[in-house]
Amino acid sequence: MDESKPRTMEGMLEEFREGVKELRKKFGLRVSLPRVLAVLIEFPCPARCLAELKPKPQRPIDHFYLGRHEYIRRLLIAHLRLRLKKEGFDVSVRAENKGEYGTGDVDIEYNRTSVDLSIRSFKLRIEVKGGEGFAIDQVLRYLLDANAVILCLAGKGHAITISRSKVKPLLEFQLMIALENLKHLLDGDKSLLPGRWCTGCPVVCPYARPITSIKHEPDLNGEFVEKATKWRKAIEETVNQAVELLKKVRKTDEKLANHKRPNRRLEKPTPIGR
Repeated sequence: MDESKPRTMEGMLEEFREGVKELRKKFGLRVSLPRVLAVLIEFPCPARCLAELKPKPQRPIDHFYLGRHEYIRRLLIAHLRLRLKKEGFDVSVRAENKGEYGTGDVDIEYNRTSVDLSIRSFKLRIEVKGGEGFAIDQVLRYLLDANAVILCLAGKGHAITISRSKVKPLLEFQLMIALENLKHLLDGDKSLLPGRWCTGCPVVCPYARPITSIKHEPDLNGEFVEKATKWRKAIEETVNQAVELLKKVRKTDEKLANHKRPNRRLEKPTPIGR
């Protein structure tokens, strides 16, 4: 990497788009851009990256986790919609909206009215996590689609807002590494790099380790009854943070719009006889 030449995020994203097109053509892959970006960030091993981008059997779905996630998301959307109407916001709210770099749980788009702004909309993404953790690389990837991401941590009864501007240096660094790794794949790099990511790897190599398949039997008391007491708090915190953020955007637009209005001053009348 040539660190002497600064690279803009927009420039790196354009390079990445072109690189993904070349990757699909070279290896005959039918894979989305967000999938390529996610894999290159998650796996440091080039051989594993290439294997993950090829078709493979889907992993079994845990219906308990899926049902919990969907319930919390539906409840959040319903509460969000009512709160936005109460606050007088006329915004677009969409679930499972496919952005260029990933599909979010809930996307809110606020159309900005200020004539001074080149960016005509403010995009906010809400990501629901039924457990207590979240994937940092996923959040950073979502910030390529949205101005801010709110994590609804239902398992903790908490929510946190992460804005793109606050983590931009880390986002650019992650993107730079993914772009360089993409270039290495295009150059034919299939080297092995062992680590924890070797578990479940489909590559035939001495480091690959199989996944121990254990059927999940949910502890309904621990994973539902006890955790459910925190869901409402997390949902309300998430919606409050979303509304407060949209209020700030609206207030900024109103200030810019008022500043742009012509200041008409009344001319002083000319005294008689002059």
